[in-house]
Amino acid sequence: MPGVIGAIDGTHIPIPGPSHERQAYINRKGFPSIQLQAVCDAKLRFINILTGWPGSVHDARVFRNSPLYTLLENGNLPEDYHLLGDSAYTLQPYMLVPYRDNGHLLPWQVNFNHIHSTSRVVIERAFGLLKSKFRRLQKLEMIDVERIPLVISGACVMHNIILMKENLNLDLEIQQDLEVIGHDVGVDNVAAREARAAAVQKRDEIATGLAMHM
Repeated sequence: MPGVIGAIDGTHIPIPGPSHERQAYINRKGFPSIQLQAVCDAKLRFINILTGWPGSVHDARVFRNSPLYTLLENGNLPEDYHLLGDSAYTLQPYMLVPYRDNGHLLPWQVNFNHIHSTSRVVIERAFGLLKSKFRRLQKLEMIDVERIPLVISGACVMHNIILMKENLNLDLEIQQDLEVIGHDVGVDNVAAREARAAAVQKRDEIATGLAMHM
């Protein structure tokens, strides 16, 4: 898929949960956690991370409140480039998401979704590799919530260093952390609607271009 600079997703780091405002940390799977939002490249290296949001917060809200969102909304990414996100994110010129499958997708849309999925899987592999190398992240037994993001961020940095310094076998068996939420954020102003239209056209052009190689 052309123009991809990275894949974005969120994952949950299980924690004991604080005694105060504990409910805010309970995620949709029923356990307390801290969110890690990350963008990785094709080599599974994290090129942008944000962590610290409680587990109950939706991926889309975490993204909308991130410095990365502000950077992208301000037009700091050339129009030919984009991130790949799942359906938890909103289609934008800088964010390509799959076509929503209503049972009536055309073959070229199905083809796009397949290529999108096989391209975006790098972020799932990156999360799996991170948690397999730093097993404490599978259950981070820390009470001091304010220090937890430092530990998670440090693990992400070490993850990148390991990938740069060691010749790892990236085909090792790792735990996949698939978290797909079918939800789009509403569009409520003219500029956003115009951006959405541009994103739809961009995705369609890429999808039809990919279909020529089917």
